[in-house]
Amino acid sequence: MELEKWLHLYTEHENFGHRFLLKTQDMKTKFKLILAAIFCSGMVNAQVSLGTLKGQVVDGKSVSIPSAKVFLEGQGTINRQKADLDGKFTFEALKPGVYNLKAVSMGKDTTTISAVQIKPDAITNLEKIELQENSIMKDPIVIRYKAPLINKDVSKIEIPLSDIENSPNLRNPKELFASMNSDIIIPEGSSEMIIRGSRPGDVIYYVDGVKSNDLNGVPGVGIASMMGYTGGVPAKYGDTTGGVVVLETKSYFDLYYAWKARQ
Repeated sequence: MELEKWLHLYTEHENFGHRFLLKTQDMKTKFKLILAAIFCSGMVNAQVSLGTLKGQVVDGKSVSIPSAKVFLEGQGTINRQKADLDGKFTFEALKPGVYNLKAVSMGKDTTTISAVQIKPDAITNLEKIELQENSIMKDPIVIRYKAPLINKDVSKIEIPLSDIENSPNLRNPKELFASMNSDIIIPEGSSEMIIRGSRPGDVIYYVDGVKSNDLNGVPGVGIASMMGYTGGVPAKYGDTTGGVVVLETKSYFDLYYAWKARQ
């Protein structure tokens, strides 16, 4: 009996040690996976081309409101700034996507600009944001953002998300981009994009900040923003005579934040 009892205790001890070892190894594996996910997330965020938002807060007579408070919510973050003495503000290094901006000042009604589209490597200028005199009877002022119809930089092509989603060329990102400018052609029987008479293969593509030789494999429905240069290419994109196409893809978080911003 004593021997059997001793063997039973010894077996239980061995089983416990084995289970503890397996559990420890499992925890180490999970920890390594978490670290890898955080590292990869940081790498992806570092590669994304960021955007800038600026504007000016004024009253009903277009007089600047100094030190007005400006809040920018979107992409899971809330940024706060105080306008300068001229009522001007600038938000930099913004992840591309949809944001809501709220301007607040003492004695004035709060004004919200909803669904502001921030594009990669671009400056979105809201121009003047007007705050009316405070009135208890007024409902909150909410203005839906509309992108300017005229792009002052003729060598830069920016395609709004609404145009991307409604394009008949949604399944083919190259055809989609080429349809936005007469300087871009894709010869019949070829998949090479030619910008302003450049040689085939001279166009540089960037997908989520990573340089690529083509846009094959990028689904149109997964495009979050698209822009490019037909000339005057910034130095950071490298040396090319054919132009640059910059594309950012959607993530599950982008879809959620875009839905939330439009509510």
